[in-house]
Amino acid sequence: MPEETMLSVLEDLLKEEDILAVMLARKNEISVSPSPDKFKLRDPSIFALLQSTMNDFFAVIEKFSSQGLDKVYFELGNYEVMFFLISGDTALVSIIPNLANKGLLEVEMENTRLRIKELIRTGV
Repeated sequence: MPEETMLSVLEDLLKEEDILAVMLARKNEISVSPSPDKFKLRDPSIFALLQSTMNDFFAVIEKFSSQGLDKVYFELGNYEVMFFLISGDTALVSIIPNLANKGLLEVEMENTRLRIKELIRTGV
């Protein structure tokens, strides 16, 4: 069995029908994401905007992390953005249709978050 990597974990999540785009965002670092040609977004500029504003978002996360901030959701036009925090400077970010079944996707996001935490713990 091939070794699991951050990218392979993200690509697995992207196989979910309603996960339109996904990235592992880190403060002050380049995000890890599958190739944008694998995304199912009709408007790829939304993903580019998210990537370019992640450091601003992490400034907000830092202010609320002491209060137990774990997940953030917001609507952006026809999409919803889901942030699952992995640590104070890392988040799993996905873009879904705003009418998607969030319950199922939250389970998939949580499973992916746990896989990523394990990869971080083992140093992969």
